[in-house]
Amino acid sequence: MKLFLRFLALLTVSCGLCAVSNAAERVFQTYSEIACQFETSTQVKGAEQPDGRYVWQMWRSKQEVEVYQMGSREGEAWTLDGGGGVMQSRILHPDRTEVVFNAMELKILGKPVNWSRCCSLVAPEFLQQSLHKTGTQIFLGCEVQEFKGVVGAQDWTVLWDPKDELAVAIEIEHAGRISRTVLREKHVLGQEPWPRLRSRGYEQIAYTELGDNDTDPRIKRIMARLGIKCSHKSCSAVCLTPGPSIR
Repeated sequence: MKLFLRFLALLTVSCGLCAVSNAAERVFQTYSEIACQFETSTQVKGAEQPDGRYVWQMWRSKQEVEVYQMGSREGEAWTLDGGGGVMQSRILHPDRTEVVFNAMELKILGKPVNWSRCCSLVAPEFLQQSLHKTGTQIFLGCEVQEFKGVVGAQDWTVLWDPKDELAVAIEIEHAGRISRTVLREKHVLGQEPWPRLRSRGYEQIAYTELGDNDTDPRIKRIMARLGIKCSHKSCSAVCLTPGPSIR
């Protein structure tokens, strides 16, 4: 899961994947309902083989996006709350538990969600404002658009599927290293050939409820895994303070 979080962090540096609120995004756009499998690799520029490679999955419905790195212990999901906001869930698969952060809590924590970035990996406005369209290609039998550009110290190449509004390939070169994320499979949601772990039924725990039960051994274990500490001696609007592992 660390490699996957590192990839998300790399995207966040430049385009704020699922992390920066777009004030103009008042009415949430709906997207096609699909299940995707991606492969992400990292390597030193000029090297023959990647030094890191992992496969991860995404389920996208009209109300929720979930991601899971295969073989890991955790996942994440973003869900429309019906009131104009987006909630985030940290999914702990061995515990069959979801820790849910509501939209206000995410805002207080400085991590409001941009729905379009969660759904598309790279937001359409990022493509239009920061990159340039350079042509078209055929990818997995479909015509996709190619975008290129330099953002900060990073060289970006993105293949964009306008039909599904999804980045199907992302290459980022930074400081002599290259990260590549490529779509390997895409299916209609509900017809994907791999199991969805959450279908087994998971318990939901509200983020702010953790501190009220922080003497419970199971809750203490969950808080430790998420890097969360709580001190009721000086509670703020959100008393739980996330550590560096919260992304």
